[in-house]
Amino acid sequence: MNQNAQHFKLVFSLGLVTGLSFVLSLYFDNFIFFMFLGVLGLLLAHHYNFVRLFNWLWHRKTLYPPQSKGSWGEIFDGIYKLQLKNRSRRKELGRFLKRFREGAEALPDGIVLMRNNGQIAWCNQLASHLLGIRWPDDNNIRIDNLVRHPDFIEAYTSKQFDEPIIIPSPIAHDLVIEIRIVPYTYDEYLLLARDVTQVSRLNQMRKDFIANVSHELKTPLTVIQGYLEMYRDYDMQIPINPKSINSMLEQSERMMSLISQLLVLSRIEANSESLFDQVIDVRKMLAVIESEATQLNTHKNHSIQFVIQPDLMIYGIEDEMRSAMTNLVKNAIHYTQPEGEITVSWSLTEQGNALFKVEDNGLGIAEHHLARLTERFYRVDKARARSSGGTGLGLSIVKHVLQHHHSELMIDSVENKGSSFSFEIPQDLVLLEQPLKQAN
Repeated sequence: MNQNAQHFKLVFSLGLVTGLSFVLSLYFDNFIFFMFLGVLGLLLAHHYNFVRLFNWLWHRKTLYPPQSKGSWGEIFDGIYKLQLKNRSRRKELGRFLKRFREGAEALPDGIVLMRNNGQIAWCNQLASHLLGIRWPDDNNIRIDNLVRHPDFIEAYTSKQFDEPIIIPSPIAHDLVIEIRIVPYTYDEYLLLARDVTQVSRLNQMRKDFIANVSHELKTPLTVIQGYLEMYRDYDMQIPINPKSINSMLEQSERMMSLISQLLVLSRIEANSESLFDQVIDVRKMLAVIESEATQLNTHKNHSIQFVIQPDLMIYGIEDEMRSAMTNLVKNAIHYTQPEGEITVSWSLTEQGNALFKVEDNGLGIAEHHLARLTERFYRVDKARARSSGGTGLGLSIVKHVLQHHHSELMIDSVENKGSSFSFEIPQDLVLLEQPLKQAN
């Protein structure tokens, strides 16, 4: 009801009391007394409804308002409608807050809401994982009491948030996290933490790769350049030495081998050819590898045994698989001491997978090297690798070939006892007999 109607009701009530008082005064001749009683009655009625309103607002047991008539009934109804609106708004705000928190949990970043003094107001689950915040136990704890890395403390103290802060995780030092702090409201900040461990490793691998390639190419080029400069010096009149020619040829072959393997690695990484386009007759392929291994084994006199299941074939890319198997067999020959024992096996597992394994009784590999063996240019013994003609790319090629064939390289090695390199081709790529036609 509008304001004019309320004024009319008030004037009407007072007019009614005045009229009744005037009529009664005609019979009892006391207008002021009856007027007082009428006003007192109005005050008591208003006080009664006010007490009901107070009890409903502060001690109510139900949402519904007391029943009343007149202006108080409209007041009760108006307050009730306002409460319904506020309740609806609170529900909507609750749903919005729930969606916000669900969205914050789905983000790839850890999120911490901080007050201007650094106290934690809220964080999502990923922030707990990356920064070690225990929510809600760490509510109102200062962020610099939990993240105490000097780089973070320096940036936080100086309020220099223009550049990201890259630090190790406070709870897992093998994780590298990138922290950004941005203004959120006039007295709050939003801290965003992201796991950049993989990016950091890739950057380091890229730097190592460039440095290693530069070194691997520079060394043979230096040898070749030295000999050529020596022969170009006419004053020295040095006759051409067959030994120097052989040395330059060896260094050239080393560079060609390095470049060739880099190209193979690049081709494997870029290959999108379907695995089901070809059927690989592994028995024939291993027969060729066995012949090559016999020639390579001339000076070391290893006992090399090939144990092959003849009817076991696979879908895949033959050139890639030959490269992977050849690398594993050649490594066993190169890095096993003379007259060692090497066993190459190809068999079907109980799970229906195809297992390729190369075992030797060589010097073995220390455990701390195993995780990095498939990195490009990584060598356990650099001097021994160079003397055997290794480039440090063989196992990296094997790794990428196996990834393309939905497999991975398994390494088991004990120092002074030997090593085992193996992989399993999954069952969906395995064939037990030669099909009449190759799969299309």
